[in-house]
Amino acid sequence: MPRQPNRFIRAVAWIMLLAQSGIIMTGGTVRLTGSGLGCPTWPRCTEDSLTNTPEMGIHGYIEFGNRVLAIFLGLYCIFTLIAVWRMRRTRPEIFWSVIALALIVVSQAVVGGISVRMQLNPWIVASHFVPSAIAVAISAFLLRRTGDAGHPATPLGTPGLRMIGWAIGGLTALVVILGVLVTGAGPHAGDALSARNGFDTVIISRLHAIPVWILVAATIAAVLMARRQGLTFPAKAFTVLLVIELAQGVIGYIQYFTGLPELLVAAHLLGVCFMVAATTVAVDSLYRRPALRDAEPAAPAAENRDAALTASSRMPS
Repeated sequence: MPRQPNRFIRAVAWIMLLAQSGIIMTGGTVRLTGSGLGCPTWPRCTEDSLTNTPEMGIHGYIEFGNRVLAIFLGLYCIFTLIAVWRMRRTRPEIFWSVIALALIVVSQAVVGGISVRMQLNPWIVASHFVPSAIAVAISAFLLRRTGDAGHPATPLGTPGLRMIGWAIGGLTALVVILGVLVTGAGPHAGDALSARNGFDTVIISRLHAIPVWILVAATIAAVLMARRQGLTFPAKAFTVLLVIELAQGVIGYIQYFTGLPELLVAAHLLGVCFMVAATTVAVDSLYRRPALRDAEPAAPAAENRDAALTASSRMPS
């Protein structure tokens, strides 16, 4: 296994980001199809069977399928941990990111089981989503680290720009949490008989919209400041984030005024994955780290210099 990231490790990181986003989407499918209790208990699917049975219908297949995918995600975390094992000293930020992802997957399995045993209590279900969003952010951070040489970061731009960048990160977290509460008040509980969190859907939706517009305004400010300061990549990163935020806003308003159709809710959920990942990249772009490809030629150059010195020392005087 390598001590520094290579194409293989970068591909592993890409797959991790896609897998963590994918498990959010399959979990959303469980909820939107009313399959949350397709397997009525945990860790077995029923009291008598480890897996779903044909008599349980499509809901059993959907819920058990999501559990199987969660197991594969856990196995992939183990595979990734093995792949980066030799980096635990040379690139600890990569190694510990993978450790964090593995711990989240394990904790998510437990929380998911508790939510089933609690008949999809809306507060347990809400706590089940937030770690998945955190896992997407960590996966995006992991992917970024596979492209640099592991040297200390140099802050870019003015302190004001970096402050806005971190404020965008905090606002994104707040928007996601309030979005979870909106979902907990809405009709998609995961099962027709499951309780809701009791919030008024109109009030909580409006409360959710307030930080969204503040977030959009902050992102516009970040784009303008990054461009004015000549920071090409941060300007692009925040522009991409702004486009995602606006798309999320459009989808959010349309789904609100059309009665929360399942496909639009799923699209909004996918947008959360994009937004969290894009926010991570944008904030991280405000700190320059030498790219791995820029650092790699230094080693051969040093080897050639040492070889030349050795050869010259052996030449007769």
